[in-house]
Amino acid sequence: MSVELVHEGQRSVRPVGTWAAGNGGAASWRKYAGFALVLALHVLFIWALKNGLANKVVQVIQKPIEAKIIEPIKPPPPPPVPIVKEPPPKIKPPPRPFVPPPEVHVATPPPVAPIAHQADPVTTPVTPAPVVEAPPAPPAPAKPVSHEIGVVCPNAAQVRAGLKYPAEAQDNGITGDVLISFVVDEQGHVTDEKVEQSADPVLDRAAFNVVKKFNCISQGQAVRVQVPFSFNLN
Repeated sequence: MSVELVHEGQRSVRPVGTWAAGNGGAASWRKYAGFALVLALHVLFIWALKNGLANKVVQVIQKPIEAKIIEPIKPPPPPPVPIVKEPPPKIKPPPRPFVPPPEVHVATPPPVAPIAHQADPVTTPVTPAPVVEAPPAPPAPAKPVSHEIGVVCPNAAQVRAGLKYPAEAQDNGITGDVLISFVVDEQGHVTDEKVEQSADPVLDRAAFNVVKKFNCISQGQAVRVQVPFSFNLN
């Protein structure tokens, strides 16, 4: 074995034994030990490569360190607030304004002064001749209904004051004058009612119903009476 030495551009080769003898035995031993150690390391490295140990070491060393940033856990969002829809308030319609019914002005007929009934003239029967027998006298005619005898109905004013204006006529603005006639018989009953002057069927019916409520005093014979009614919205 030889060692190649280079000195100031000159190259020379000496045998190992010669070089060692020239530098001392201790230095030569250290160099051999160093070469042997390097050689042993190379052999060990080659053996590790064949058995995969070096790859594992390299892989372990070369594996990058992964750094993970852990984000803070966000609290769950609060549950949605339930929306409660209240029912709309019930608005009651305003009360209908009170409209007082119009006053019914019913004209009061002027009082009829009682007139004394004129008695029928008495006819003196003719005395028949003693020879000729006279025919029987004809029956007296029935007493006609008198318009001249005064009739008193005590509740007439009260009944007429309670007369209400018909709602149908009031809504349609119907006005007018009605004249009702009726007969007070011998017992004081009101009969034979008639509409002598008509304004409207609704007003006629209202006046007709009032007359039926009259309580009159008998005058001893049948008497026809006329009662006017005036329906006015003013």
